[in-house]
Amino acid sequence: MIDNSDIMVSICCITYNHERYIRDAIEGFLMQKTNFKYEILIHDDASTDDTANIIREYEKRFPDLIKPIYQKENQYSKGASVVIEYVLKKVKGKYIALCEGDDYWTDPYKLQKQVDFLEKNQKFSMCFHNVKVVDENKNILLNHVQFNPKEKKVNYLEDIIPANYIPTCSVVFRNHLINYSDFEVLSNGLYFTDFVIHILNAKEGPIYYFNEDMAVYRVTEKGASKSTDSRRSLEDKLKFYKRLEKYFDDKNIRRIINKATIKYKIDLYIEYVRKNELEKAEELFQDIKNIKRTDIFIKAGLKRSLKFFLIKHFPNQYENIIQNYRKLRGIKE
Repeated sequence: MIDNSDIMVSICCITYNHERYIRDAIEGFLMQKTNFKYEILIHDDASTDDTANIIREYEKRFPDLIKPIYQKENQYSKGASVVIEYVLKKVKGKYIALCEGDDYWTDPYKLQKQVDFLEKNQKFSMCFHNVKVVDENKNILLNHVQFNPKEKKVNYLEDIIPANYIPTCSVVFRNHLINYSDFEVLSNGLYFTDFVIHILNAKEGPIYYFNEDMAVYRVTEKGASKSTDSRRSLEDKLKFYKRLEKYFDDKNIRRIINKATIKYKIDLYIEYVRKNELEKAEELFQDIKNIKRTDIFIKAGLKRSLKFFLIKHFPNQYENIIQNYRKLRGIKE
């Protein structure tokens, strides 16, 4: 029997309809070679396929190690804070490692390397590493991707606010460092939660990057973060940045948030026009026009970037979309 007070790492896995992949994830957890104890928490959100039965199979084989949470009704669809309420609040470890049910770890010393670093470097709140990207059949789509765009070993809050470049399956962070009440406020209703965790960790200390492939990120049609359409993704990001603007008082951080907000507004504007949702596009266009900044090039570049995007990706629809948009805005030919 594992003594809960002696657990160093809690591995947290969120899964839903991952019967084709969940074995890879669990085997990646079990193959870890460590000089410390760890536990495996797997939350199955009422899968309709064979995922739960596969987890039960492993639970019987490793009852002291695997601690599953089985839902009878899908909690994500109800808007529940699954990660916090059903997983993170139950962990016993000093550190937390994340991995979704369709991703998996490939390095048996992954946890040992990351925990050793955090034990020796108390100022760091979290660490992450590089991953490979594969499709559903494990065909490599991107090999040794630099998820860290600036290849910085030490990453600060200012670095990660503009965009989430940290793969969920690569992180290990300190337990009880972030405020879960803040997490719930910032993440409420959003399709993503990992970015919120990274931001809150970065608020408490720098994040270290290992330039090593120690896991695989699998591109599938399952899971909220991998199947969310681009419009929903952008809308949620804008909601998140609005919340961040209220959350942080630091002027420099708010400036970075504001700059990122403008970028995502432009991206969402293009997405609305691309999908012929012209009323929403016009509303957002007026909002962008009223930006009180010196970034005049943003407004000027908006029209050019939109035209370039539409011509490149929708050459046959371009004229029709533009004519509809001109009509909406009352622009004469």
